[in-house]
Amino acid sequence: MSLWFSALTTNSDQNYRDRALAAGHGCWVTDVRGRDYLDARSALWHATLGYDNQNVIDAITRQLHRLPIGQIIRHDQPPQVDLDYADRLAAVLPQRLTHIRFCTTGAQAVEGAVLLSRFVNHRTHVIALWDGYHGIGGLASSLTGEQPLHAIQGAPVGVHHVPAGDLDALRDTVERVGPERITAVLMEPILGTGFVELGKSYLDAVAELCHRHGIHLILDEVTTGFGRSGSLTVAGALDVAADMVVLSKGITAGYLPLAAIAVTAEIAGAAMSAGTLFPHGSTSDGHPLAIAAADAVLTELTDGAVLARVASIGAQLTDAVRERADDHPTIARVHGPGLMVAVSLVDTNGTPLAASAMASVKDACRDAGLLVSLCGNMVMLTPPLIITEVEADLIADRLYDGILSVVSSGVLSRAA
Repeated sequence: MSLWFSALTTNSDQNYRDRALAAGHGCWVTDVRGRDYLDARSALWHATLGYDNQNVIDAITRQLHRLPIGQIIRHDQPPQVDLDYADRLAAVLPQRLTHIRFCTTGAQAVEGAVLLSRFVNHRTHVIALWDGYHGIGGLASSLTGEQPLHAIQGAPVGVHHVPAGDLDALRDTVERVGPERITAVLMEPILGTGFVELGKSYLDAVAELCHRHGIHLILDEVTTGFGRSGSLTVAGALDVAADMVVLSKGITAGYLPLAAIAVTAEIAGAAMSAGTLFPHGSTSDGHPLAIAAADAVLTELTDGAVLARVASIGAQLTDAVRERADDHPTIARVHGPGLMVAVSLVDTNGTPLAASAMASVKDACRDAGLLVSLCGNMVMLTPPLIITEVEADLIADRLYDGILSVVSSGVLSRAA
């Protein structure tokens, strides 16, 4: 097989062809054998409106016939659709975020936000969180707080990591490095690793600390933006005074690649008056087909109906898994906001499941017709925002069936 297709796969020669995905509808995908799977991972958390949203498909099709290609770098004639959507997006984001810069991927946008901070602040050091995730590749890997990445790619230069939620550690690091050297503090308001909610009081304190020292607060909402946690952005829902917010994944509901950096007028003004062009961008940034998809997604979310049900359907899914957890000690904890549900699994001794056992659980869930993501000893449930009550219960049933099949095989006892 020629396709080297996954950062999590060490062997591209395995026979994946019989389970290659061929079609999708609603919250379901179908493989080449015709077998259906309930997608409780939304592809990579970004198929937020499912696989056949007709309004998004129609918007892409219309734009395909009108202006299928465009560019916003090295050219002074941006597509009209980009201009209109940027205005529309800025109008629904926190009021202080007035300017939008489009990118193609979340990692690229995170890197762009940090580089923009350095460009206007004339400082170089950045503070991020351990277990925070900001993408892979170059600067993004350094910003990501996963030590295995640092071991592979080398220790990050000019990036300092602190524990999530530990305000004292953040303050100590600011003092140790020197506030005059720190350009930005970067964090997810809800960590994708473990779905840890940082909370308003912590985020407000971080914002106050940053602004007191002229440090930019950058919130990475690649995962949380556009409804995953039940609001358009966590920054907006909690009224956190971020200087930049990074968006991607749900911005187009996964239909096409797009990311955005929303910034304050002060930052945009400083960058545009610097006398030197900000050197960041790529050919497909703000691609008109992606922008058309994003505009349609925003329309789908504007009336609030989809966002309003995320909390309730997420609570139903959480309760359904917890009810089944009462019947088996392998499920140790179920938590997370909205449709970000983490299910922690332990072995017969109460020890977090090892990677091999978790892989067995994932495979067993797939055999039961359920696709899930893993993070350490947690099964991560991030289904499309449009899942029904019946499908939420089905996720819980199939997850439980997958876990039980692994338990009955003796894998957990051997792992212990």
